[in-house]
Amino acid sequence: MNIKVNILKNDGEHENIIVSSDLIDVIYELIKQTYLGEKIIYVKNPTNADNEELSDFLTYILAYPKDVDTPKVIVSNEHIKLNNMSFNEYKNRTIVCFSGGVDSTGALLKLIDEEKNPVALWCDYGQPYKEPEREAVEKICKKLNILLIEAVLDLTDLIAIGGEKFGHVFPARNLMIASIGLCFRPKEIVLAGLCDELVVPDKSLRMYNEFERYFGVPLYSPFVTMTKTEVLCLWRAKWNKYLSADETVSCYSNNGNCQNCSSCAKREVAFVASGYSNNYPIVFTNQSKLIEEHWFSRIDIFQYERRTDMLIALEKFVDKLTPKLQELVLFNCSKYSDEIKKRKKELNNLIKQ
Repeated sequence: MNIKVNILKNDGEHENIIVSSDLIDVIYELIKQTYLGEKIIYVKNPTNADNEELSDFLTYILAYPKDVDTPKVIVSNEHIKLNNMSFNEYKNRTIVCFSGGVDSTGALLKLIDEEKNPVALWCDYGQPYKEPEREAVEKICKKLNILLIEAVLDLTDLIAIGGEKFGHVFPARNLMIASIGLCFRPKEIVLAGLCDELVVPDKSLRMYNEFERYFGVPLYSPFVTMTKTEVLCLWRAKWNKYLSADETVSCYSNNGNCQNCSSCAKREVAFVASGYSNNYPIVFTNQSKLIEEHWFSRIDIFQYERRTDMLIALEKFVDKLTPKLQELVLFNCSKYSDEIKKRKKELNNLIKQ
């Protein structure tokens, strides 16, 4: 499939190109057949990798969420190298898979500090919230004087099927975005996953560790051991001179900040726990049922960082919470008081860097 690309340059000029690759075609077929309920997917090998090893890797990438039947991928002995159109003008640059959120924007800022001259890659694949994302990524890249690659592939029909079957989960989405990045012949690709996202196969340690073996280019996250709260602590310490974190977006709605979805709830926990924001987030009221019934039902099995960040943020505004949520917060803050003290010290140390 041909990917339409709009390149927004630092001087305000635009350039429209087309890129394509056999790898993109194969990943599209994997997503399509997964959404259509296939049990086994047969594809030709778009790489020089071993067929069995690549089959196992691609099967792993599709296996999410765990309670949904996903297919087995079988890569055939037939290799394909027929449909590759790359763009070499930005060869050997660092490409950041960019969404306009805290994590990927933080990755851009870190690379700017390291003088790596990154390029941002944003994909319009038909996501319902693409317009606020597009507005944010263009605004951020313009402020940071970063080259922005906007790639368009229409997966709207597949997303409609997947939304019904998987919820908001989009199997192999990050692998698809990274494969588009490969068309620009980068030195490396950055996919800014966090420590609490490593259960998602295409943001997992295996994805980071094995990507280069199959596709020839290193893929990594600068925040793989960190939480969103910790990224915002670093932001306070180092990156506010470039950009306010308030200009990022992390929302499942089409307005970019609905304050009534799980993504907004997670974002606000990080903003409050890091001290980046001192304002009460209305999402704590709007999503009180999610927090009471879903988050607190799993609090004892959460990672230490996620548990304490959540409690620090909610305790700060405990008087504004629903009665049930107040009770849950106060009980668990007492239960995990030693952890909370330790966590606050860790976050303060990051802010002082």
